[in-house]
Amino acid sequence: MTPALFAQQSPPAGQHDDITGLEIQPGRGNPLSEEQREEIRKKIETIRIWRLTEKLNLDTTTSAKLASLLNSCDQQRQGIVKEQMATMREMRVLLRAPKIDETRIKTAIDKLQKHQRSLQELREKEYSGLKDILTIEQQARFLLFQQEFRHEIQRMISNARNNSRGKGPGAGQ
Repeated sequence: MTPALFAQQSPPAGQHDDITGLEIQPGRGNPLSEEQREEIRKKIETIRIWRLTEKLNLDTTTSAKLASLLNSCDQQRQGIVKEQMATMREMRVLLRAPKIDETRIKTAIDKLQKHQRSLQELREKEYSGLKDILTIEQQARFLLFQQEFRHEIQRMISNARNNSRGKGPGAGQ
């Protein structure tokens, strides 16, 4: 599997690139503090590593190496995503200004493109690291697991948001 194909496993540009989807989303509000989001993120990561260890049948050493790689990449990804979100907020402000400053907007667009390149490079670095740790079969299982786990977490977050708004299962009954 090529790094380009691995990159396709990630969400499209503009969507969450972090596995938790816990970043602040414009227009949705966010009742969680930074500390609460970090605590949830850590719990999700612990569950992910535990389930990966089982799913890929990893020994303790391999599991520790994988956890270290994923943790490092996740922390870097978090930083890039935060910068990306700040740039998007900045661009929204610039576009609402009475007089459009094309130079500053172009700079923001350039920053967003840089963030996308950084995320792509990070995905490639992560995949390269996986090749050093996992067998081919484990790599394939890892990629499938990541996609399924990401969808599962996003569904849980969506359900929790809907339930908190009274729109979830059993609401209004």
